[in-house]
Amino acid sequence: MGQIMAKAKLWTDEEVIILHQYEKTNKSAFTLYQEVRIAGYDRTYKAVTRKIESLGFRKPKRYKTGHEISIGYLDIESTGFSANIDVMLSWCIKGRGEKKVAGAMITRDELMSGKSDKRITKELIDEMAKYDVIMTYYGTRFDIPFIRTRALFYGLDFPLYRQKSHKDLYYVVRSKLKLHRSSLMAATEFFGIDGKTRLKPDVWKKARWGDAKSLKYIYEHNIADVEILELLHRKLEEHAPPMVRPL
Repeated sequence: MGQIMAKAKLWTDEEVIILHQYEKTNKSAFTLYQEVRIAGYDRTYKAVTRKIESLGFRKPKRYKTGHEISIGYLDIESTGFSANIDVMLSWCIKGRGEKKVAGAMITRDELMSGKSDKRITKELIDEMAKYDVIMTYYGTRFDIPFIRTRALFYGLDFPLYRQKSHKDLYYVVRSKLKLHRSSLMAATEFFGIDGKTRLKPDVWKKARWGDAKSLKYIYEHNIADVEILELLHRKLEEHAPPMVRPL
């Protein structure tokens, strides 16, 4: 520990080389902070961001990273849990601090034909590409593998390992809070966040066969989920390390 602390007193050439990636790649300040720590330097995230600023490193315009990193809150709805059998009904992504929610919904024609969810899967992948970090709730076990499976089925270019970062707030809730359940509904109710609703089985049944009213209701439910996901993240982000994992 003493060796690490001594090593961290002055900024070394090795650290500057790591930080220089900020303007050469699409790596965020947080990713570089992690690399500095892995290299054995005892720096705080705040120290890293200040050093990047003092060195004058800037992102190329094509990297729209916002304040630190661009975050997209993602949720999908589907006919079931097995992506080799079921299909996606809708998806939504809300950019952090953005009012508009991006999303798409399958149509009856697509459900009843061979088109299925190919269109909305491609549109979702295109939207995911706009963000550095994708935030989900239980997305590690459902949303992300489901999307990947549908994309591979259609031969679409789902992000490869380490091309995107992911944070699953389900595991933050489970590790940092002690609730009767670790569901999104339980977590949002605990913080007084309104908007999480239950969908009746009949709605799912009708949507599976392309009922327009049911599909619209599910899509509206989908929108609400990403909106409250951002609110939940804002409640929890100061109580958990900002660790992310490869998508």
